[in-house]
Amino acid sequence: MDHIHNSKQNLVNGYGDEAVSPLGQTFSNSFFSVCIQAIFEMEQPVDVFAAKKAINDILLPCNPRFSSIMSEDRHGVLRWVKTEVDVDEHVIVPHFPPGHTEYDELVNEYICNIHLTPLPKDRPLWQFHFLNYNTSKGRATCIINMHHSLGDGTSLMSLVFCCVTRADHPNLPLTFPSSKSLPHKPSPPYYSWVSAKFMYYMLRRLFVLVLVLWYTFSDLIGSLLRMTWMDDSKLPIRGPPGVEMLPKVMAHVIFPMDDVKNIKNSIGGTVNDVVMGVIFYGFQRYLQITHPHGGNSKEMTKSRVTGLVAINTRIQSGLKDIKEMMKPESGAPWGNHFGVLHIPMLTANAESPLDFVRRAKKMIDRKKMSREVFITGRLLGYLGRQGSAKCFYKTMTNATLTISNLIGPMEKIAMNQIPVKNMFFSMSGLPQTLVLTVVSYMGKLRLDVIGVKGYVDCNSLAKCFGECFEEIKEASNAL
Repeated sequence: MDHIHNSKQNLVNGYGDEAVSPLGQTFSNSFFSVCIQAIFEMEQPVDVFAAKKAINDILLPCNPRFSSIMSEDRHGVLRWVKTEVDVDEHVIVPHFPPGHTEYDELVNEYICNIHLTPLPKDRPLWQFHFLNYNTSKGRATCIINMHHSLGDGTSLMSLVFCCVTRADHPNLPLTFPSSKSLPHKPSPPYYSWVSAKFMYYMLRRLFVLVLVLWYTFSDLIGSLLRMTWMDDSKLPIRGPPGVEMLPKVMAHVIFPMDDVKNIKNSIGGTVNDVVMGVIFYGFQRYLQITHPHGGNSKEMTKSRVTGLVAINTRIQSGLKDIKEMMKPESGAPWGNHFGVLHIPMLTANAESPLDFVRRAKKMIDRKKMSREVFITGRLLGYLGRQGSAKCFYKTMTNATLTISNLIGPMEKIAMNQIPVKNMFFSMSGLPQTLVLTVVSYMGKLRLDVIGVKGYVDCNSLAKCFGECFEEIKEASNAL
């Protein structure tokens, strides 16, 4: 415990004066503690000794928060305080019973158990778990468990990728798929102020401004209601208070990125539009199968089911170099810089499976015009640690599920010279029975389903997503 005493003494002496951000404080309190797990399925067993050395030599120097703990100053403000790091305390190597050819079930159970085990707060908030056991997916599994107060998914994945290399050409940089840049908008042509074209241009700009103001106002009211009393319908998929501490199960489905791009091109949308369309369609089908009154009942069509979709609020999107993110004036700064969109999950029956993607695009385009997430973020910052945490927690409990997606590299990566066959991520500590995570890697898009045992049939839901994707792809090819 000496390092804790030394850290507090450093705080008194004026060191470690970086305050924990409002969102960072929101994710670390007595009733709300959220972590992100990055999981890598390796092609070879991990040399634990070499891995510890790499963590100490490469990871820790990248960011001071991985060598810091959170501590209150005399004014009750949480700050990052530098401390000594014993890497052995952060590296865990479990031992499973011998005699198995493959350890898929035990590895999945181990990952789900991490969701129920809080990180010790008397040391930096991260852990590495190395599971040197054969599974059908690889020869070993590496799990990086990081507290959300350290940063959001974009920050943490940027840090992870600065510590890996390309498996084919280690000296070349990783490349990531990026959205097509918007074409440069030329300056409006000069019109005489009395011309009809000028009046039309100004009226169109005014109409867009009115839409932005209206969407922002209506979304802000809806968000405030979600923080207080407006709740989703009590469907069987939802659990009781404290559901975040119940046992979890996991399943996944993989989509070829080429097929995803063909679908998005057919409607003039984005990859995110396709992913959300698949989730809308698959989730609705799952409820039709599992709902006790059937999918066409009035109770189902009138049910309120909301998904919270995490979005990056940085000026610059995508994953950036860690050194660039640590700069004070960075357009993609390190930390928690995200908001959540409230997306209604149930829609009316569609004539074509592709209509689910079109509706997702229309809904996301409308949400992009709103400035609600920026205003809500500012408001939470004024409520203090407990106030913002209670509001965010209430928003979570009033919604049915959370959806989060990240961009992965286009090439195969290697961790400490060991190729990574597959990668995905999960989240724990959210007070919901269902979390969906999406990540791209090596030309494939992986959708993971993390659900509470007894409330979500993850295998059935993943199967629904896979079937609905195939129907959407066929409808797109028929155009």
